[in-house]
Amino acid sequence: MYSRFTALEEFAEEDLDRIQNSTAVVVGLGATGSVIAEHLARHGVNLIVIDRDYLEENDVYSSSIYTPEDCQKLLPKAEAAGSHLKQFTGVETHVEHLNSGNLEILHDADIILDGTDNLETRFLINEYSEKNGVPWVYTAVLAERGYSMLFDDKCFSCVFEDIKAGSLGTCETEGVMREIASIAASKTALKAVRYLAGKPAEEDLEIVPGGERFEVENPGCEVCQGENYPYLESSRDTVAVCGEDKFQIERDISENAFESLRDTGEVVADNDYLTRVEINGNSFTLFRSGRAIIEAEDRKQAKAVFDKIIGS
Repeated sequence: MYSRFTALEEFAEEDLDRIQNSTAVVVGLGATGSVIAEHLARHGVNLIVIDRDYLEENDVYSSSIYTPEDCQKLLPKAEAAGSHLKQFTGVETHVEHLNSGNLEILHDADIILDGTDNLETRFLINEYSEKNGVPWVYTAVLAERGYSMLFDDKCFSCVFEDIKAGSLGTCETEGVMREIASIAASKTALKAVRYLAGKPAEEDLEIVPGGERFEVENPGCEVCQGENYPYLESSRDTVAVCGEDKFQIERDISENAFESLRDTGEVVADNDYLTRVEINGNSFTLFRSGRAIIEAEDRKQAKAVFDKIIGS
C-alpha cells in the first residue's frame, strides 16, 4: 500500500514506521483541515480530529471528503470526516470547540495541524505548543492566497501579536478558492509528514500559489518567554464563528432546552448530534453538549437570543 512512498529516495521503511506510530491532531475540518486530515490518514498517521461546526451546502464546494448527502443531513464535520478517514487509519473524533477547558484532547499529539478559521484558536494552539513543546503548523486561506508555516522553535504570537482576533477578513467575507486551499493544506501536510519522519522542515512562511518563502523573525514575546498565556487562561463563553453573523455560546443546559428550541421556530435538522431551528430568518443550532451556534448581529444579541430561548 505504501510502496510509492518508501520508493522515494529520501524516505525508507523506518521513516514510514515513525509516521505510522505518531499521532496528529487536526483542529478544524473545513477547506484546509479536511485536506490535511486526508493526506495524513492516507500515510497511516493516527488522527484526532476536532471541529465545532456542522456541514452546510457550501461544504460540498470547499471539501472533497464530504458528500451532498452529508451536508443535507447537517452532520457535524468531525463525525462526517471521521467516517471517511477511518478507511485509512485510526481516528478519534471530537464535536467540540477547542478552548482552554478541553485541552486534554491535545495531550497525545506529536504535532498539531491548524485547519481553523480564526486567530483566537490559533493563539490558543500556539500557547499550548509553547508551554508543552508540541510543534504545530499554521494554515490559512483567504480568497486566492494561502499560507503555511511550521512553528517548532519559533512562536506564532511573536509574528501576529499586534493583530487583534476578528480584525481580519474571513472565508465568509473574502471567499476561498478551493484549489488554493488544497495547495496550502498540502504544503502543511507535507511539513507534518517530514517532521514526523524525522526529516528537516524549515520554519519559513510559505505563500501559495506564488511560491514565495519568507524567513520570519522571532523577537521574543511574553508567550514564548513563558511569562503569560492569555488564551490558555481565558474563560470566554461566546466567540465568533467564520463570518460576521454567527456566534458560538457554551453553557450548561437543562433537559428541556431542545424542546424549548423546537417550539420556537421551524426545525431544519434534528439528529443524534444537534437540533437546528430557523427563527425569523436566522439559524439557532444547539448541540447535545449544550454548545450553540447562533446567527445574530453581534455577540450581545446572540447571548440575548440564547438566554430568551434556553435560559441564562
